[in-house]
Amino acid sequence: MEFPKRTAQLAAESESYAILLYKLRKLGIFRNVTENDYGVDFEIELVVDDKLIGRYFKAQVKSAAEIKPRKRDNVPTVGGIKQSTLSYWCSLSTHTHVLAYAVDLKTEEIYVSRPLFWQATKLIDGTKKSKSIEFLPKSERPFDVYEKTVLFSVSPSAPDTIHAHTTALRNLRQLFELYADVFHYDSGSELPDPWVFHVFLDVCKVLLWIEAGQAFDGKFPSEIEVSKVLSFSYWATKSNTSGTDVTNHVAQIPMKVLFPLLIERLGELRQDVLGGIYYWSYKNRAYLEMVHKAVLPQDLDEKTILEWAYHFETQAAKAPYSGELWMKIRDARELASEAARQADDTDSEPSDA
Repeated sequence: MEFPKRTAQLAAESESYAILLYKLRKLGIFRNVTENDYGVDFEIELVVDDKLIGRYFKAQVKSAAEIKPRKRDNVPTVGGIKQSTLSYWCSLSTHTHVLAYAVDLKTEEIYVSRPLFWQATKLIDGTKKSKSIEFLPKSERPFDVYEKTVLFSVSPSAPDTIHAHTTALRNLRQLFELYADVFHYDSGSELPDPWVFHVFLDVCKVLLWIEAGQAFDGKFPSEIEVSKVLSFSYWATKSNTSGTDVTNHVAQIPMKVLFPLLIERLGELRQDVLGGIYYWSYKNRAYLEMVHKAVLPQDLDEKTILEWAYHFETQAAKAPYSGELWMKIRDARELASEAARQADDTDSEPSDA
């Protein structure tokens, strides 16, 4: 007497879903979308203190009998991700975060990725090659997967990050000049261009949403929230100017603490964008060109930053330039076209059967 048999793949999927749902059951509401699986398995809506806070994200679940970290850097990876799936994740990320989970069926340990947008943009290359995605290694997991998931799901969205990045680059010279002004002008006088300080704080709220809290740790009373510290009104109150203006002396504090971190973050985003040159050359070439043309200091010590602040054009001219963008775009597209031709040739070859 014969009965239907469940395939090994379906068994692994079912087991991985059960492990994930059990261990992350307190996150909130899990909506299963595996029946129409085009790159996500669940939509998860956060519940905080029994309240629906209007935050949700998409989740892709991968499983393996045993997940082994990559030897060169100890980073867990899962392969076999199609180019179409990467593109789909990027598209979804314009609305909400997409996170991936890797479930080790042997140990029942769960690994989580960062929001997949930036990783996916760097993997899209116009070929038919499948790619591997990375997950947080154990050495970079000071919190458990549950806490990391909550943290990532409420982090700034990809569009918010791109907007803040663009705003910072458009006002880069003015931001450097602001750094010089707060230390150059009379400490008791008000900022000459308060709107630049507004821009600085608004950009930091998005691009340094984690780093700002770590940077200010111990410098302010514990009851001060980072969102308040990154508001113009907070520093205006500290300035004793009826809450409308900020003095140079008071502005020195956030500028000295956060400005080097902001420049470092802009450098990281530059690498992310140029690493996804194929994607951005089609999706948003103006953004790609802006990032490519922007120059940043290599060193972030106070002396170097002040040199850039006082002599921005001169220092920017000295900074290393990465060559013509159109050549890089051409090379990326030619590589993709050549890979596609080779794939087509392979597909058209007669089989040995």
